[in-house]
Amino acid sequence: MKAGRIAGYAAFGAALTYTLLKVAWIAGSSVGISEMRGLSRADWMAGNISTAGLGIVGAIVALATARSWGMRIPLWLIAVPMWVSAGLLAPFIVLMPAAAVFVAAGWWAPPATAADGTEPTLEPWTFVIVYGSFIVLGAGLAVALPVYAWARFRTALLGTVGQVPAGSTHLAQVPLAWAAAVLATGLAGLRLSWAFGATVGLHPGPRDVWLRLGDVVAAMQILCAVLGVLVLVHRWGKERRFTLPLIATWLGAGGMVGTGFLSMPTILSGDQWAPTGQTFAAHATGTFLTCVAGGLISLVALFLLVERRAAAAENTAARAPAAAG
Repeated sequence: MKAGRIAGYAAFGAALTYTLLKVAWIAGSSVGISEMRGLSRADWMAGNISTAGLGIVGAIVALATARSWGMRIPLWLIAVPMWVSAGLLAPFIVLMPAAAVFVAAGWWAPPATAADGTEPTLEPWTFVIVYGSFIVLGAGLAVALPVYAWARFRTALLGTVGQVPAGSTHLAQVPLAWAAAVLATGLAGLRLSWAFGATVGLHPGPRDVWLRLGDVVAAMQILCAVLGVLVLVHRWGKERRFTLPLIATWLGAGGMVGTGFLSMPTILSGDQWAPTGQTFAAHATGTFLTCVAGGLISLVALFLLVERRAAAAENTAARAPAAAG
């Protein structure tokens, strides 16, 4: 528990540092900015407001894992931020070490832009703040969130995939899970095709190794959500620990929903901005479909967790009279 609290405080400090930089930019400060490169004020504000909001959410989630009041927050209020923040940060656990290797090997040099889609030319030290915050926040929550979840929801997380029979919503879970799985697999296939040279949905031009790695990581995260939710719904591998497919679903679907909503402000701003290489149509359509698929997977996982928690409570209540007797 002590390790979880320390990790939570470290993650809180990282999120706060990142958020303060974003707030400074929103307030009009040019600290760390060399040149705006013609980026519209609307896109700049939309990107920074959305990422600052996520920074605030990350700070609250991190602090909740470290403080006693975090155990008393209503489940509905804390579950969604935890779900999304973990999913958003998971890719950085892979991408940041890979970036260090790529730079050291001379395979890639980071562009002078922010890591989250807001694109002025930045001073080099800002990368220490932005990327460093992501690394510390991701690593901190990777320790703090499992400790918190285990302390608070242990009864629902214990056991195997097949330990709890299918519940009353199972007939709805199956078609929802498969609809999301088919849609998400198509999205993952598109990202993998970009990684291996396809150009559908992309502007003409070379795609560097960093962007291709990002495509692969995004596809793998989506496929984790697909595999995880299908294992949970169909009870595949009934003797498998329940937490393994749950974590895959959590990190995958949380990232899909979080990334989608993070992109929405710039999509709706009307400036036709898209990530490097992507057409606006591909970006906007892919974002919307990713939100839909991630939302469906999250909904199915929620049904499963609620039913599993209710079953655990019933078992506890049934054992109480026997223990008393």
